[in-house]
Amino acid sequence: MGKIFIIILFISLFNFKVNATINCGQLTEKIEREYKIPNKLLTSISLVESGIKKEGRFVSWPWTLNVSGKSKFFNSQNETLDYLKKNYKKKNNIDVGCMQISLKYHKQNFKSLDQILDPETNVRYAAEYLRSLYTRYKTWNEAISRYHSSVPKRKVRYLKKVKNYWSDLRQQKIKIPINIGLDVLSKRDKKIKYFKEEFRKQKLLDNI
Repeated sequence: MGKIFIIILFISLFNFKVNATINCGQLTEKIEREYKIPNKLLTSISLVESGIKKEGRFVSWPWTLNVSGKSKFFNSQNETLDYLKKNYKKKNNIDVGCMQISLKYHKQNFKSLDQILDPETNVRYAAEYLRSLYTRYKTWNEAISRYHSSVPKRKVRYLKKVKNYWSDLRQQKIKIPINIGLDVLSKRDKKIKYFKEEFRKQKLLDNI
């Protein structure tokens, strides 16, 4: 019975879907439609803001912080939140989550650090903010660049980065993973290696 359980557990590693862990790309594509933001634009911004390579794919990572200009990628929501709670008062400039919402400029619009880190809340706030910039400045180019900065040189560099991803997404050079829990991407290889070793020890599988 124990051997059967281990085999089932091993197989499940390849098909595991995690509802509790949110794929930023799925959220941005859903929410940009709700806010009538051009197709793939919010997703492109998220890739610039929190992009990281996982298993050969470039994805937006929900547990990302940028601390004084340096990106930090965490393995889980709890780990990210622990760091935030310990450091947000000491660090003057921290950007949070899928869309890298700035605590310095936007913290007052959230009830808690938990809320600003929550992937859906984070993406929805970014969509509202981007929409407000478009309403104010009348062009998407200006809205995109001002999402990042009002400094002219920074605006130009940022707009170029977003447009590069936007072009790649629309040409399907980058594909958003479907039904993949992002913590699985970071942990699956280690789990598979562990269970392969266990199988060898117990002689359950000979040719893994």
